[in-house]
Amino acid sequence: MYSSRSERQQQIIYESIKLIHSQGIQGLTIKNLSKAINVTEAALYRHFKNKDEILSTILDDFRESLRLYSASVLESNKSAQEKLRLMIGKLIDVFCENPYIVSVIFSDEIFKNKIELYSKIGQLMAQNNHCFITIIEEGQKTNEIRKDLSAAEISVIVMGSFRLTVKNWQMSRQSYSLKTKGEAFLLSLIKLIFN
Repeated sequence: MYSSRSERQQQIIYESIKLIHSQGIQGLTIKNLSKAINVTEAALYRHFKNKDEILSTILDDFRESLRLYSASVLESNKSAQEKLRLMIGKLIDVFCENPYIVSVIFSDEIFKNKIELYSKIGQLMAQNNHCFITIIEEGQKTNEIRKDLSAAEISVIVMGSFRLTVKNWQMSRQSYSLKTKGEAFLLSLIKLIFN
C-alpha cells in the first residue's frame, strides 16, 4: 500500500494527519503543511498536486486497510454476531487511534463540490454497506438475525446509528470513551436485530 511512496511523500501524509488532528480538516492547507515540514510550498507540489490529492491518499489508505480486514472477517467461520462485533470493534479502534480519520470520512458535505473526494467517501460507504449486508444476510440464513426487515434496511440502521455515535464523540472533542459508548451501542444493536 505504501511501497511506491517516497520518504518525503510519507512525511507529507504523516504531517497532514497531524494537522487534521490538531486543527481539523480546515487546518490542512499547503501553507500550514509547508511550515510543518519546513519546506517551501513549491517543494510540496513536487510530491502531491494539491491538498485534495493528499486527502484522496488518506482515504485510499483507510479504505484499503478496511477492505483487507473486512475480507478476513467475512471469510471466517464466526457467527454473524461475532462478525458484526469484529467489524464495529475494528472501526472503533481505528477511530480511537486515529481521530483525524473521522474528520476526513465524515466530511462529505465539505467535499460535495470535490467530485473525486466525494466519490471516494461514497465508495467507502458502499464497501462498508456491502460488508454489513453480507453479515446480516448470513445471520438471517442461520436464524440469528430477524427476518422481518431486509438486510439492506438493517444495514442502514447499523451504519446510520453508528455514524451518529461516532459523530457525537467527535463533536464532544473526544471527551468520553468511544470504546465504552461503542460497546453500549453494540449491545443495543444486538437486542434490536438478533433473535
